[in-house]
Amino acid sequence: MAEDLTIGEQVVLLTLDEETGILREAPLRVSLAVSAAALLELGFSGHLTERDGSLVVAGASTPVGPAAAAMAEHMRSHPEETPREWLLAVREQALGMAYRGLWEKGLVRRQGRRVLGVFGSVKYPVTGLPELVALRGRLAAVLAQDQNPDERTAALITVLHHAGLQAVLPRDSGGRAPEYRLAAIAEGQGPAAALGDTIRTTVAALTAVIASSAL
Repeated sequence: MAEDLTIGEQVVLLTLDEETGILREAPLRVSLAVSAAALLELGFSGHLTERDGSLVVAGASTPVGPAAAAMAEHMRSHPEETPREWLLAVREQALGMAYRGLWEKGLVRRQGRRVLGVFGSVKYPVTGLPELVALRGRLAAVLAQDQNPDERTAALITVLHHAGLQAVLPRDSGGRAPEYRLAAIAEGQGPAAALGDTIRTTVAALTAVIASSAL
């Protein structure tokens, strides 16, 4: 089941407190990570191409996944914007879609209700603990170098790293994060590097937004 989740859904599942259903990390960081994940999903599905030094949506087909589709629609409607502006514009919508996806897949339950569209009034306790454990186990194996990451796992680690969400990643038996392994994957030495311009553009935009937000 964990493999069936979008990258954005995996980000949210990892950052939720299992019992309270509240994000354990800054909501802005999480929403930007999910927005960045939507951009990467477009790259994985072949919906992005490089033109005159910029990424543009390729083809008329609808991308798989609502967050990726929202990102594609925004990029088509605002071709003059920068990647940084794409991430900011789509972040709340992408976060809401990630919550909805986890709920529809039975991995969280919804408590409370949205007030004027604000998700802060709703909590999402985790009900899919086996899927969360499996996801953490897969990440732990990759970070311990027991197995090589596939491109989507590498992209997940890259997004978490550059959004400053490393704290949600598994630790070793001594409670330490394998920083050298994390850096190697997140800096483009892993399978996600095959995305080329998409991964570089996304990482640069994500890093710039986080830095300017003083998070």
